[in-house]
Amino acid sequence: MRIASPMFAFALCAASVGFAHGQAASSDAARVSSGSSRIPSSVSFTYDAKHGQISSSGVGLRPAGTAAAAVTPTTGKIIITINTKIVSGFTAGTTYHCSAYVVGGLIDLNTFAVAGGIETVNGFARVVSPGLASCTLTIPYSWTLPSGPGSDTGLIIAYGVGAINTEDEVQRSTLQVDGVENLPASTATEKFTFDVAL
Repeated sequence: MRIASPMFAFALCAASVGFAHGQAASSDAARVSSGSSRIPSSVSFTYDAKHGQISSSGVGLRPAGTAAAAVTPTTGKIIITINTKIVSGFTAGTTYHCSAYVVGGLIDLNTFAVAGGIETVNGFARVVSPGLASCTLTIPYSWTLPSGPGSDTGLIIAYGVGAINTEDEVQRSTLQVDGVENLPASTATEKFTFDVAL
């Protein structure tokens, strides 16, 4: 994988900011942003923990173009396991939503447009032992990746977990960004494991 300095700065910033949890009063959403002046300031991720949805702004899909019609799609599967250490005193009956958002393909570092795909998945974690919940999310994909100058290949993974009580209220949530991972070879299955705490 080639990572130009603006993309590398994004990865470092994504890893170092911590991307704290929280809920906006009106939407139960946690919002994160890279905070780096080296990438577009509009790039950010939003987590609606109540509905288990991660979305982004400032990341767009670039049309593959007619020349890409003859290109064999890049296919594969991404398996993401999120282990949640439960350290807060949640009420009885709390469930744990888990979500992942993957941007993958050729990423234009000037406009942050992606020739590839943006994939989302969500589910529920199961309590595997006292104080530990685990969730495994699977994303099969098929992307057309045309070649282009000024682009880098890679994956950016955002993942979140929310603790939802029996009244369907968000008690706590966390949203984190993994940074830039290598784009898997076509037909490969790539596995990622992340540890979080709530």
